[in-house]
Amino acid sequence: MKKISIFMLVVTCSLLAAEPSVYGAGNLDAANPYGLTSSEKQILKNSDKVKSLSNEVGRLKRKLLQIDENYEGLRSVADAFGNKIGKINQKIRALEENLSKKDKSVSALKLELADLKTYVNESRTLQDTNQEKIKQVLTELSSLIDSINNNYVSKESFTKLETQVAKLLEDNAKSKKNALISKQSSGSLLKDGVSLFKKKSYNAAKEKFTELVKRKYKPARSNFYLAEIAYFQKSYTKAIEHYKKSISLYDKADYMPTLLYHTGISFSKLKKSAQAKQFFDALKQGYPNSKEAKSLN
Repeated sequence: MKKISIFMLVVTCSLLAAEPSVYGAGNLDAANPYGLTSSEKQILKNSDKVKSLSNEVGRLKRKLLQIDENYEGLRSVADAFGNKIGKINQKIRALEENLSKKDKSVSALKLELADLKTYVNESRTLQDTNQEKIKQVLTELSSLIDSINNNYVSKESFTKLETQVAKLLEDNAKSKKNALISKQSSGSLLKDGVSLFKKKSYNAAKEKFTELVKRKYKPARSNFYLAEIAYFQKSYTKAIEHYKKSISLYDKADYMPTLLYHTGISFSKLKKSAQAKQFFDALKQGYPNSKEAKSLN
């Protein structure tokens, strides 16, 4: 009897293990829900859809985040390219400006080169002409030397020929110098002339001021310096001519005391006391405090 009871207990437990417990029926949160009503089944189905949609939304959010990160990366690259393009544009503008300046410089150089070519051609023509003259004189000199070897020639004839050669060489040098002066600007000529005058290179300075007078550039001042050069070279008549020309053109210049003083002295040197006194009086009256006027007291 005892054995039968134990057997029945075992069978009952087995049956209980094989069937689901009525206590878990209708549990929607269970891993494998059972015993659900039709409404609960619909709720479970909707819950599954919600979970699926939630998973999909999560996936889309992650994708969107990745896209946003990629966009930020692309924007950084685009900004970098924009900065590079800006710098390149600046360099292009700088190159264009430099090119424009260089074009202007090239144009100026071309003009200067054209002037130099013209000067060279003129000088070459002048030199060729003078060379022909020199050859002619040298030929004559050679003939004369041959004649001396065979016949007697006077010292006067030989000296005359030497003078011709020297004059021709001097004329050639002057022609070259005049060609250079004619190419020089008036402002540069005046500056060089004053500098040469101060160094007492009177002949060289005279060439500069003579060209300036010819050009009518600052004629009053240019005539004054020509007068001063003649004065210091003791050519008093010539000095007076230029002093008068200078004062007739402009009588308010800073060099007026010197002009009046040296004009008076020039007349004194020429033994023309009355004219000298006129200029000395004018100096005393017009510039009484000048060192020139005080030297007359």
